[in-house]
Order: sequence, then structure tokens, then C-alpha cells
Amino acid sequence: MMKREKTLKIALSGALLLAVTAAGITMYRGETKEKQQEPQAEEQLAMEESSSGLSEGQTDAMESAEEEPEAADVTVNDAQAENTQELESGEQTSDSTEENQEAAEEVPEPQTEPVPETEDTAAPVQPELNFSEDSSILWPVSGQVAIDYSMDATTYFSTLDQYKCNSALVMSAEVGAPVQAAANGKVVSILENEETGTTAILDMGNGYQAVYGQLKDVTVEEGQVVESGTVLGYVNEPTKYYVKEGSNLYFAMTKDGTPIDPMIYMETVTE
Repeated sequence: MMKREKTLKIALSGALLLAVTAAGITMYRGETKEKQQEPQAEEQLAMEESSSGLSEGQTDAMESAEEEPEAADVTVNDAQAENTQELESGEQTSDSTEENQEAAEEVPEPQTEPVPETEDTAAPVQPELNFSEDSSILWPVSGQVAIDYSMDATTYFSTLDQYKCNSALVMSAEVGAPVQAAANGKVVSILENEETGTTAILDMGNGYQAVYGQLKDVTVEEGQVVESGTVLGYVNEPTKYYVKEGSNLYFAMTKDGTPIDPMIYMETVTE
């Protein structure tokens, strides 16, 4: 009997121990599960908050993007309005300018009375062409007479190596020396002559003419009236008829086409 009771106590003790052990295991599993669920809940809550914040940012961005075109449209409209105003203003200014120009064209020009000619405004007085047997002439070039005028007797020409009459003065002068008008005259002719080269003929009035030969760089023209002392041109190289005589001015005078001696009218002889 005692053996049976002892066995029963041992069985009850074992069952109680098993029950306690089972309860402890159950409680441990419950706590472990709760601990495992807490981080998961926190992560889920954080993800929901992040998703909510992202949605709000995206919403704001979308709203801002929708507002920007509207602002751009307003800016474009403002610019178009300003351009329209500027064009209208330019058209108004152009119209005003054209009206002013038309008004200025319509204004009659003031009539000016002709100014009477005075000594300063009057045409220059032409030199008088009134040469006579009592007139005198200037020495036309600086130099000496190489071959004198001689119509009554023959004179020797070195280049030609012959004697003949001479209807002019052959006056030695350096090439480039200025040649001046011996008296007032009108240039009636500028020509090329085989013997005298470039030659200018001046009418001095009353049938008197002066002939200037062996010229270059003539400064006057036909029809021009010049005063005595006016430079007509410059001494040129001699033609083949005066090579040995050297550079010179061929100077002659005529009265009604007849040769006359220029030396009769010379004022002075200069070197």
C-alpha cells in the first residue's frame, strides 16, 4: 500500500513538473513573438510615414509644375503686350515724322534778293591785250642769247653746220628753267613742231604775237588769257636741230605774220 502511494506521488510530481515546464515554454514563446513583432511594426510604421511624406512632396512638385506653365504663359503674354505697344509707338512716331517732313516741304523757301556785284564778287578783270610798237616785254627766261635774231644776214647753226637767216632768238637755258609770258597775251595755239618741239603761240593784241618753243610741262591751255610774268611751262631738252647749241628757249615775235626782232622790245637783259 505504501509502495503504491509513493508511486502515485512520483507520478503527480512528474505531471506537475511537466505542466510547469509547458507553461514556461508557452510564456517564453509569447514574449519572443512579441519582441519579434515590435521591430516589424516599427519598420512598417516608418515605411508608411516615408510613403506619406513622398506622396506629399510629389504632390507639391506636381502642383508647382502645373503652376510654372501658367507663370510662363503670363510672362509671354506680357512680352507680347509690350512688343505690341512698342510697335504701335514706333508707327505713331513714324507717322509723326512723315507729317513733319511733309509740313517742312510745304513751307515755301524764302526768296533771296540777288546780291549786287562788288569789286570782291565781280568776275576777275581780264588782262588788256593792247601791245604796240611802244610797248616793252620781259625777258622770257633766265639765260644768254646763243643765236641772235638775223633776217638781214645769215648766221651759223652748229648742229646743222650751215648758215641761214634766223627769225627768232635762241636763248640758252637750263632744262627745267621756268618760261614766263613776256607780255599779256591769249594762248591761241599749243602745238608740236619738228624744229621747236612743244610750242605755245600767244596773241598780244594789235596783230602782235609771241612764239615760245622747246617747252615741256605746259601750264596753260588754249583760249586762256595770261598776264605778263605768268609761267607758261619749262625748258625741255633740245630737238635734233639744236643738239650742239644745247637746251634753249626758242623765242620769236611777229607783227601781222611778219617776223620782228624781240630785242627791240626787251626792257633789260638778265643772266
